[in-house]
Amino acid sequence: MTPAARERPHTALELLFGPAEDASKALTHQILSGGAGQNLGRALEHLPKVTREAAVREATTAAAGLLQVDLIGVLVAGWREHRDITSAARRTLAAPGSTELVSLATHQVTMDQQPSVGVLVDGHRVATLQFRLSVDFDVSALVAGISAGRLVAIHSGRCDVTATLAVQGTDVLTRQARLELPGVIPLRPGVRLLPDRDYPAGGNLPPSSASVPWWQRSAPTG
Repeated sequence: MTPAARERPHTALELLFGPAEDASKALTHQILSGGAGQNLGRALEHLPKVTREAAVREATTAAAGLLQVDLIGVLVAGWREHRDITSAARRTLAAPGSTELVSLATHQVTMDQQPSVGVLVDGHRVATLQFRLSVDFDVSALVAGISAGRLVAIHSGRCDVTATLAVQGTDVLTRQARLELPGVIPLRPGVRLLPDRDYPAGGNLPPSSASVPWWQRSAPTG
């Protein structure tokens, strides 16, 4: 992975643990440490080694999936509550072909999730791992491009993002990164900013497209 890519983590998992090839091992360590490790270790101590290893591996895989939270997606979800953004979305939806640039003053967007992973052996739950993921964004000097009721571009700006992971009620890891946005990141075909019912039926952007990671929607540059 290039240095530039490291500066712009795509998901909470990548922000907390780094590149995918390192994340699994690091997450396993956190699961087997502290309260989580005691909980899981006691639950698995009487099982054969191969079963214990398989259970830990599956728990890690499930936990990693829960942490695959698209950072830009969280940011956009927060903007759906921003009055200037939603107003521009409604105006551009009512005026086909129009585009508006909305300057966003310094603001914060937060997300807090508390997922859990049940560990089952032979169909019986032997342990439950409780996680808490908090993501905080401090956004400065950012401009959003809006057309047809959709976010279609993020212009130059800066965003400091902090992710904190707790396991079994104890904070185990906090990481911070600065997302510099030099130039324009196009989001094609765009991310809906209004409720689905506000868009014409049969449009060319299905509701589910907003869940597609932003780096897969972005058009190539250069």
